[in-house]
Amino acid sequence: MKLKFVELEAAALMSEVMFGHGFAHYGYFPDGTPEALTAAALGAAQMAYFEKLVAAIGTVPGGVHTILDVGSGTGSNARALIARGFEVACVSPSHQMNEMARAKLPQGTLVVDAMFEDFDHPQRRDICLFAESFHYIDLVTALSKAGQLADKGLVIFDYFRRPGFAHGDGTRGTHATFVAEVARQGVFEIVSDDDMTDAITPTFVIHEYLKNEKIAPFVQRFRAELKREYPWRSWMMEKMLGRALNKLGRHTGRAAKFAREHEYRLIVLARRTPV
Repeated sequence: MKLKFVELEAAALMSEVMFGHGFAHYGYFPDGTPEALTAAALGAAQMAYFEKLVAAIGTVPGGVHTILDVGSGTGSNARALIARGFEVACVSPSHQMNEMARAKLPQGTLVVDAMFEDFDHPQRRDICLFAESFHYIDLVTALSKAGQLADKGLVIFDYFRRPGFAHGDGTRGTHATFVAEVARQGVFEIVSDDDMTDAITPTFVIHEYLKNEKIAPFVQRFRAELKREYPWRSWMMEKMLGRALNKLGRHTGRAAKFAREHEYRLIVLARRTPV
């Protein structure tokens, strides 16, 4: 999990430097894979993802003013939501990412270092928001905990495992298991549930193209030059990073693999009996 946090931090930092918004989530491509496989296209799609998220929040019955951003990462979603007029509190188990969030969010914004399962605060919010964080949490526990914290509902923009690919620990469950658990607990009902897989997978097409066609050739040229000019330093680097660097140019077919094993969904739930 710690390595995953580092990967998310790196993605958020790159997004902040290149596009100014700092989003670490996937991109949303409603028109499919773009012709130009560029970082700029990915940045625009990340912004489109956020706009889709805001639109979904707007469909929660009774309206939304206060949000608990679960798995809030470096705070970029929270910052953008606050700019839209929402009051946002954040909870994440990563202290490092929470420090990054505190640095960019308005003074006084609640940012709690905790697992969602352990989060405890007297103030309830209108909704709990899970933007690529729901799959990390045992879904039975997540729904139960959200029932204690959300007065109006939930918004989930995240992926589920397809049948045959689910994890056995309660996280990364199937969509069918999720729907059944919502019905079993009876606290929330599904308002909308849309399959976004085809609009999300171009993210991986761009990732793979940039990795193989842009980053890998540069890294190989750098390795060759380093070996020629500084053989001792080159030996040290290859000893530590050689295997990882050799993987840069490999074609993984990640987009097809993701679509085969996952379904990415945008789900809005409303509380059956508002508090």
